[in-house]
Amino acid sequence: MHSRNSVRYYLLIAALLIFFFFSDDFGIIDIQKTALVLAVGVDREDNQFIVTTQIAVPQSSAQGKDAQAVQMESRGETVADALNQINIKTGWYPKLVFCNLVVLGEGTVRQNVFDALDFFLRDEYMSDRCLVAACEGTAKEILDTVTPIDPISSVAAGKVLSDHARKVGTVAPATLREFAMGYFSSARSGWLPILKPETLEESSGQETGQTDQDGQSGGSEDSEGGQGALSAKPDALPAAAGGPEESGGKSGGQGGGQSAGEKVFSAAETMLFSDGKAVETLTPEETFAFSIVVNKLRLAAYTTESDGVPYTLNIKRNRSRIKFRVDDNAAATLDIDVKAVAGIESAAFSQTVPELSDTNPVPRKVLDDAETSLKEQILAVFEKSRDSACDLFGVTEKLRKFESAYYSAYREDILDRLQLNVTVSFDDLR
Repeated sequence: MHSRNSVRYYLLIAALLIFFFFSDDFGIIDIQKTALVLAVGVDREDNQFIVTTQIAVPQSSAQGKDAQAVQMESRGETVADALNQINIKTGWYPKLVFCNLVVLGEGTVRQNVFDALDFFLRDEYMSDRCLVAACEGTAKEILDTVTPIDPISSVAAGKVLSDHARKVGTVAPATLREFAMGYFSSARSGWLPILKPETLEESSGQETGQTDQDGQSGGSEDSEGGQGALSAKPDALPAAAGGPEESGGKSGGQGGGQSAGEKVFSAAETMLFSDGKAVETLTPEETFAFSIVVNKLRLAAYTTESDGVPYTLNIKRNRSRIKFRVDDNAAATLDIDVKAVAGIESAAFSQTVPELSDTNPVPRKVLDDAETSLKEQILAVFEKSRDSACDLFGVTEKLRKFESAYYSAYREDILDRLQLNVTVSFDDLR
């Protein structure tokens, strides 16, 4: 009897699975009618949004071509209005299910960025794990950048903003979900990495002189976005008359090596936000100091000086603790305690064989100087946070949760009231 009921249960489950299989398209996309958006750049002029979308162009694997993308520029009173122009004037419906990057231009971050980001929060296809970054200049220039790292600029930028960059402390990336949580919290603060294109100092592959002579250079220096000969319009995505402008042409490698016009991305600086507006910038050193407080780092490099000699320490692991409290005298205090385990990765002088050995301990003086310099950088981060009214460490939210009796009295000026205690300790790996 028991076995007979088991067979019935299995048959019922199989029938349900077959029903779901044949009644759902599982997100099947009509590639001929849909624009697969990989990245979106949002710029702003007065009350008008300028949206640059990077759209994937399908390539036949039999042709052996690299993946390519095109940039489409459209304008509207809202971000949704600008994106709808792509569908209205080209017949391609923009779908954001594959969008992994949103870049906010300089004109956008000067005003409340959630005037633009609210659309992405509402869109049912948009992933809240999408990376968000700020930039100097326009977001269009970022997406137009030609880079040898990857044929598609947004993919190359995504590598710079990856989880690996977070773990080594070189970048403080932020997702749409993380940035929105900071904005809608009591602190109403957050941060975004600043995405910058940097020109390669050296070129490889074809010589620049030869490419200039033939007029086939892969990247032209007379174009701010590094477009050059790559600005030819592809046949795969024609733009209708009067439709949205197509900018940047193909964002994809054309072969023939790298040229001096190609650029790579960096995101070592961090932009701070208060009430959705950009208020301050952290240097690369301050970005690392902030990262070691809020993240768990692995195999991170930290360079310090001891007796005038540069040392690079390899931080194997760290443990950070942030504690907020209001004492019996009603004084608000924030305690930041950072502990790290590190070894010497490199020094700016030749060493003996015993000194190069893994068993050789790190000189205590080097670790002490590293503690001092990192502590000063953490203090600098906090002072920038205080002066710009950016609650970078979420003190207001901690006040609301853990010291609610003081919330109504302290929430407006908690950063000015706050006393900061920073403790940094480096332990030798051995």
